Amino acid sequence: MAKHLNSRAAAAKLSWQIIDKGQSLDITVSSFFEHNSYSPQDRGFIQELVYGVSRWYGELDAVAATLLRSPIRNKDRVVHFVLLVGLYQLRHLDTAEHAGVAETVSACKQLNKQWAKNVINGCLRNYLRAPSEIAENVDLISHPQWISQAIGKAWPEHLNLILAANNQRPPMCLRVNRRQNTRDEYLSVLAGAGIDAKADENTPDGVFLESPCAVTALPGFEQGSCSVQDTAAQISADLLDVKNGMSVLDACAAPGGKTAHILERCDNKIDIHALDISERRCQQLHSTLDRLELSADIFTADASLAPSWPLPKSGYDRILIDAPCSGLGVIRRHPDIKHHRRSSDIDALEKTQAGLLDNLWLHLKPGGIMLYMTCSVLPRENQQQIAKFIARTNGAMLINVPHPSALTLNHGVQTLPGLHDMDGFYYCLLQKQ
Repeated sequence: MAKHLNSRAAAAKLSWQIIDKGQSLDITVSSFFEHNSYSPQDRGFIQELVYGVSRWYGELDAVAATLLRSPIRNKDRVVHFVLLVGLYQLRHLDTAEHAGVAETVSACKQLNKQWAKNVINGCLRNYLRAPSEIAENVDLISHPQWISQAIGKAWPEHLNLILAANNQRPPMCLRVNRRQNTRDEYLSVLAGAGIDAKADENTPDGVFLESPCAVTALPGFEQGSCSVQDTAAQISADLLDVKNGMSVLDACAAPGGKTAHILERCDNKIDIHALDISERRCQQLHSTLDRLELSADIFTADASLAPSWPLPKSGYDRILIDAPCSGLGVIRRHPDIKHHRRSSDIDALEKTQAGLLDNLWLHLKPGGIMLYMTCSVLPRENQQQIAKFIARTNGAMLINVPHPSALTLNHGVQTLPGLHDMDGFYYCLLQKQ
C-alpha cells in the first residue's frame, strides 16, 4: 500500500482486505504500519476507522444498500468500503460533516477509482439530508445471524447486553508487573505522566485507563513495568495459584501474557513449560518474555498429541489450557471474528478442546490442578465440554472457582461482556484425585 494514501483511503483498503479477503485485523493493520509512515494521530484515526467498519459492518452495509442505486461491482469492492468509511464517520464519530464527506470522496482518487467520486459524494450527501429516515428499518445489531442466535440460545436473558457490549470500544486494561512496582506505585507513575487510571477491583494487578493510549506513552513499558491484558485473562493467574517450586505447563501459551503473569507472580522462580503449535507465535512468546526479563522453556508443539517436549518425571503440578475456541467472548476486542468465524467451525474446535483435555490430563500429577479456560460464551465449548470430560475421566474432580464476579454454572464459571466489566471468559478448575 502506498505511503501517500490519506487516512480514509488507507482505512477503506484495509477494511476491504480484512472483511472481503479474510485477513486478520490485527496482523493486517500491524503490517501496514510497519511498512508505511504515519503520524501517531493518523495511525490512531486509521485504526479507529478500520475497527469501526469491522465492528459496525452489518449496520453500515445495510445503510449503504439503501443509498446505492446498484451494488458496487466485485472488481471495485474497495469503493464500497470507501462508502462504509464515510458512513462510519457520519454515524458514529464526531467528524465534521464537510470533512467526513470531502476527505472520504478524495480517497477514491487515491485508490485509482476516480469514477467513483460522484457516487460516494452523492451517497454521503443524500444520507446527510435524512439520516434517521434512511436508517429507519436497518438492523442495528451488526452481528451475523448465526452468532446472535447462538448467543441468544445460550444466554437469552443477557442477549441484548452482550450484543451491545460487543459493538462498543473496549477499555484499555493493563497488568502491572509486580516484580518492578506495586499497583499503587504504578498508578502514581501514570498520574505523574498525565494518564488517568484506576485500580481494577477484580484482580490485584489490573489497571483500567480512562482513555486508551499508545503503549509507547506508558511509562516504563519497554522496560517491562506493565503489559496490556484484559481483566478476564489476568484472572487465570489468580485461579491457578502457582507457588514457588511447582512445575507448570501453559499448553496454548502464545503470545505469552498468561505465562508472563504466572512468572511475575513467582518472581521468575518456577519451572514453566510454554507450548504453542505455531513457530511464529512462539517467537511472539519469546518477545513477550524478553521485554519483561522473564524466562520459560518454550516449545513449538501440538499439545493434543503425544508429548514432543521433555516432561517432568512426576508430572505437572499445574496445567493451564487456554483452549482454541470460537472467540465469541472477545468480539469487542477482535471485531473481525464476526466476519471470519463460521458456525461450522465449532465442531472442529470442540474436538480440539477435547483432545487437549484428554491428552494433558495424563501429564498432571495426582493432586495437581488443571485450569481449562476459553474466551467463548458458548456452552458447547465450555460447561458442556467439561461435563463430557468428567463423565469419561476417572479421578477428575471439580473444585470451586473463586472468581470475584462471574456467573456460577454446574461446571465452572462464566463472565459475559456487558454483564461483567471484562471480556467473556469461561473457567473451570479440575483436580486429579
